[in-house]
Amino acid sequence: MENFGQRLYVTGVGPDTAEVDLRALIYKYTHHEPQLMDRVDLDTPLPAYIVTFEALNDGELQQIATRINGMYWHEHQVIAHVM
Repeated sequence: MENFGQRLYVTGVGPDTAEVDLRALIYKYTHHEPQLMDRVDLDTPLPAYIVTFEALNDGELQQIATRINGMYWHEHQVIAHVM
């Protein structure tokens, strides 16, 4: 399974939020820069993103998810899960 444990599934992001803003939020609270961000529209009012990181140490992705999961941002609750 390629990229297993290097990706987050992030949902709860407002529909008008730009990718650059989400990248800035992740970096601000985790000090890790996402490598790739793919928007996933699942016929819901709030889009989701698959966020890929490169060269993380064991446990760092879980720490990233923990830092942003449940955060209220732009009037929405951000949910982050490790993929």
